[in-house]
Amino acid sequence: MPLPPAYRGLVWLWGSFLAAAGVRGQDALFSSAALDQFTTANNTILSVQPHLGPVQLASGLYGGITYNDDINSSESHPESDEISRFGTSFSLSWAPTGNSQLQLGTSIGYVDYQKYSANSGFDVSPNSALTYAITLNDATFTVFDQFSYTREVQNQAAVANVVTLPQLGNDIGLRTEWDPGQWSLVASYSHDDNVSNHADDYLNRSSEYLDGQVGWRFAEATQVGLEVSDAFTYYQVSTANNNENLSVGGYLDWAIEPSVNLTLRGGPLFYSPLSGTSGGGANIDSYYVSLKASQQLTDFLSHSLDIERSLQAGLNQGAGYNEQLLVSYSINWMLTQRITLGASASYTDGTQPLVQAFSSNPTYLYEVDEDYQQYGGGLQASWRFTDHSTASLAYNHWLRRSNLAGRDYSDNTVSLQLSYSF
Repeated sequence: MPLPPAYRGLVWLWGSFLAAAGVRGQDALFSSAALDQFTTANNTILSVQPHLGPVQLASGLYGGITYNDDINSSESHPESDEISRFGTSFSLSWAPTGNSQLQLGTSIGYVDYQKYSANSGFDVSPNSALTYAITLNDATFTVFDQFSYTREVQNQAAVANVVTLPQLGNDIGLRTEWDPGQWSLVASYSHDDNVSNHADDYLNRSSEYLDGQVGWRFAEATQVGLEVSDAFTYYQVSTANNNENLSVGGYLDWAIEPSVNLTLRGGPLFYSPLSGTSGGGANIDSYYVSLKASQQLTDFLSHSLDIERSLQAGLNQGAGYNEQLLVSYSINWMLTQRITLGASASYTDGTQPLVQAFSSNPTYLYEVDEDYQQYGGGLQASWRFTDHSTASLAYNHWLRRSNLAGRDYSDNTVSLQLSYSF
């Protein structure tokens, strides 16, 4: 049953008291995590880069080709193609004053299908962002804009029988971080727009994200706390279910030792449709869990484990939500200072409501739940053959299983990419 109004008020009263930002109602969870990852990665990239006056710059070029034996993720009619990719990456950091910083990072490229050119087009990497942060004493105020334009859905376990699903995403908002003593308090609000092409206008939506987190630092890199989030999503198509996604939970960031890091968070989650006629019209009482563990085994060998249980906006026609568990593992071995080898494996188990049609009467639609699993594995090798140039070779295999006919597939890809950093 949905969270009673009285308890919902207490949750938001508690969340307002916390004045913090953390895991947002699942779709926003990944947006919030991506913002943190962007800041960390951008600082790492720029740490040894040249300056243009007061501005730190990093840029590069990339290009490559991929062979995919099932570009349309189809069980009965797989189509193969060779896919070329080329583009540029760009990062900058500028501190206009002693207590403020502007950062921008993005990767813009073109994906070219050799045989099925209608699938070709531009893309902008999902980790693109523009941020401006001002620090006053022990408080930081950040205005951010995260943006992306993605096309391919190969890694989306919920999708089958689709080649591309172009989506433009833009998440703009404000985050406040306050660190009085050993306390850590964060609050944020953002507005997210997701726009697809006309054929997939059921994906067009806007969302409002509010979230809060309070933590206590036991050490510089160890923190435990509580978090609350609420998300409201509104679709352009009237038959899609507008919804509210409320979550309450706890989190732990623990540096067990310098070479071992663990992040754990989780709690109950409440999904409530606000309007609409299809795609999961019932209230859902669920939960979210996230576990990220990494270890530097030696100076040359490292591995990581990610476990993520989430409820997100659906990607298929009539799928108002997508509830799934993702487990992934990766290991990397620096064979020499210039050669790195890696391997990865993943497992996804999910469920989603879908709208289907009787083959004898396509105008008659009915809703059915799909239970699916996806298994993935890959091998990677990279060679930095000059101080600025790197070549990478990768093989990946995906296998999908579904309780619905015609939605299984097996997919193999081999890719070669070259990159150059200035």
